[in-house]
Amino acid sequence: MSEQWINETMELLSEWERRRDDLRNKIEELQYEYNELEKSIISGHELVSAYKQKHNITSVIARDLKITNLTNMSYPEMLKAIAKERQGYLNVPEATDILLKANVGRDRTSIQANIYSALNRLVKSKEFAKRAPGQYWYTGNGQDKNEARPSGIRQAVKELKDRNPQMTKRDVLNHLLRTGFDFKGKKPMNAINMSWAYLGYSKEGKQQTLPIR
Repeated sequence: MSEQWINETMELLSEWERRRDDLRNKIEELQYEYNELEKSIISGHELVSAYKQKHNITSVIARDLKITNLTNMSYPEMLKAIAKERQGYLNVPEATDILLKANVGRDRTSIQANIYSALNRLVKSKEFAKRAPGQYWYTGNGQDKNEARPSGIRQAVKELKDRNPQMTKRDVLNHLLRTGFDFKGKKPMNAINMSWAYLGYSKEGKQQTLPIR
């Protein structure tokens, strides 16, 4: 009786393993098809972008963008909004055109530097994935806005850096002091140093720690 049960169970296991292998093969085939399609989409966008640059054609997305109040958004928020308008695709030169036309800044080089600075953090948080130079995909991953939000001084520092990634630690400190930020009894420079390190900005430009007085 026990031998019969073992044989029947082994037959069942063999069937399960066969089905698992079939599913694995299908998944691999779908993944390959997905990757090839993604490559085709990227190539198509690159061809369109190259054609427009060659013939000096104004970006269609810059004219038809449905997003409003870009200036009220942080750089990460603006990049996500632009990518969503393009089904998840983000082209840095086109995004630069959009922000320039929206008067987010007056200098193209500065805007593009801010975009790349924001994208570096978005790629690390897995919200964007780099596919080619200047070409990114919005993955929709990462934490929700309302999850794990830093509070107090860290939130204030993060908001300032999101809005202007080029701000240095000293710029942030001066801004908060000038606007009367409530440090709740903490020494401002000490609080900024700790928040800067906690948020991972210490690696940017090898900035020195502010002296604590």
